[in-house]
Amino acid sequence: MSGPGAKPEKQEDFSHCLFFSTSALSRKLTEIAEEEFGRIGMAPSHGFVLLVALKNPGIQPSEIARQLSFKPSTITRFLDRLEHLGLVERKLQGRTAQIFPTSRAKKMEESIRGAWKALYQRYARSLGKELEQNLTEQIGVARRALD
Repeated sequence: MSGPGAKPEKQEDFSHCLFFSTSALSRKLTEIAEEEFGRIGMAPSHGFVLLVALKNPGIQPSEIARQLSFKPSTITRFLDRLEHLGLVERKLQGRTAQIFPTSRAKKMEESIRGAWKALYQRYARSLGKELEQNLTEQIGVARRALD
């Protein structure tokens, strides 16, 4: 109920909830990442998959999933999209797929790294370098503990 003389509604305070706080932070960081990677016409997740493939030609999708902490099925969808865009190709080695970046992906590496750097600079500038480094370290510790 609102209006003059109405009692203010009580609001639940979720600010001390790790799940709520990290989810809110993740949404904000995702917004910034989508802006920076959007400048090069790419989703942030696709950019990171490409960086892993560029550094490790012939890598298996399961290893990409492990390195980026995504489910294998999610990586498969990302690779389907990147293959459709002509940025990776799959080569079968027996029953195992190997992922290779195409020449088009290699030409984009500098701009992908530039988007990643711009993303980092934006949140590091807002948070301050010390907080950014401490948060990154502590979140990594928490992720490993929950795994």
